Amino acid sequence: MYENQQKNEYEKVSHTRVNNINFFLVNLTYRTPHTHRDFEILQVIEGELHVKTLTEDFIAGPGEIVLFNPDTFHMLYSVQSSCVVLAIQADPSFCLAHYPAIQHIRFDTANITSGIPFPEALDIIHVCLNLGYHYCRKDKGFELRCLSDLYRLFSYFVMFVPYHLENELGVFHSKEKERRFTRIINYIHQHYTEKITLSALAESENLSMTYLSHLFKDAAKMSFQEYLNSLRFEHALLLLKKTDMSITEICLESGFSDSKYLNKRLKAACHLSLKDFRNTDSNPDRSISGRGDDQFIYTPEEGLEILRKHYHFECDDR
Repeated sequence: MYENQQKNEYEKVSHTRVNNINFFLVNLTYRTPHTHRDFEILQVIEGELHVKTLTEDFIAGPGEIVLFNPDTFHMLYSVQSSCVVLAIQADPSFCLAHYPAIQHIRFDTANITSGIPFPEALDIIHVCLNLGYHYCRKDKGFELRCLSDLYRLFSYFVMFVPYHLENELGVFHSKEKERRFTRIINYIHQHYTEKITLSALAESENLSMTYLSHLFKDAAKMSFQEYLNSLRFEHALLLLKKTDMSITEICLESGFSDSKYLNKRLKAACHLSLKDFRNTDSNPDRSISGRGDDQFIYTPEEGLEILRKHYHFECDDR
């Protein structure tokens, strides 16, 4: 079942300009569920970003910061039509020589801005922007500035973001669990409009249905069927708003056998019927992309112009 999914399990991070650090700006609509072996810091520049992990579901607005541990499943999509995000990816070994504990640290939340005191949160925002600025400009000695900024970021994280330490065995089991759930959820996201059963997933993972059911609920905080239906519901609403397909066609395209469940869930969530929900949408854009990644990564030169558009950098005055 998973032969074609396993190769997409990890995002391969390429550290091109500075060893152990990667930076880019991306215009993102949807990023499929994935993990990577790096820490990842995201800062929203434009729009709002919907973030989902196995344990958290939140929206980050302009300026807010998101932090993912290595090997942490996450998916991203914009709340509006698109969202511009600054991304910093750092191999955990970047400070190993000076701070060996980094290999065992696991931060307890990805939604870090809301829990950090305002002055320090503002400093973190500025440090992220400065790192991106120097990374894109590539001035003489920029590598040292980038590393200095990255060290400063993690000093703030260690001071103000709750975390716990895992031993090597704990890290191994945690990674194995994340990888297993990433395989399962990747498969669900690729095939949720088709017939998917818990028994087939359990068989593919050599697990009992009971064990997988409990494992799924513990990690995702909802049952397998609830998660599957939530994906189908979101896809149906997107088709309802962005296409002229009939209700029957939308149900079939989203994986529902008929419109009764869809209509009932919409009324519970929005107090609207399917017809009324469609009529409230005034968005003239009727285009819709597929279920794959929908993102555009800017060149360093383009990224620099976007940063300058939103923020003033003192280096530009010299």
